[in-house]
Amino acid sequence: MITKKTTLPLAAFLLLALTGCTGGAQVTDPAGDAPGSEKTATSPAQANQVDCTRVLDSALNALGDEVDDDVLLAYAREDDGTWYVAAPVGENNVLSDTVGLWTTTGDVESDEFDGTFESVNEDAQSSSTWPVSSEPASAEQSDAGQQALSCIADAGETAR
Repeated sequence: MITKKTTLPLAAFLLLALTGCTGGAQVTDPAGDAPGSEKTATSPAQANQVDCTRVLDSALNALGDEVDDDVLLAYAREDDGTWYVAAPVGENNVLSDTVGLWTTTGDVESDEFDGTFESVNEDAQSSSTWPVSSEPASAEQSDAGQQALSCIADAGETAR
């Protein structure tokens, strides 16, 4: 027999079980976007609220050609014709705490990237053979450089 004493716990149990079925709150991609969708993403979980430009495969592959480990994910911010590209590098790749920062004047949104990169921060310099930027300190401290790094930090936090 169902009584008030058994109805309340049963209703609470069903409500708890159904809360995981909403789908909209679950982020399955580290960046909060799916490949082939919009090129920028501002996820509700993203603390910095910056439109992060996901680096397309052609530029990602070019960057990875001179990096010690695989580069699977990179985000960029553009400022006055220069792209500041941040990518996790190292043993845990996407979840790595080691994040390189590079600059390029090539178009990271192009399907046919034809640019080269320059290493900006210490992580980029120690994990790649790309030449060091002529002004690494100012590039690393630039707004676009800091925003690119924060896009990777937020993507990593979302994935964890």
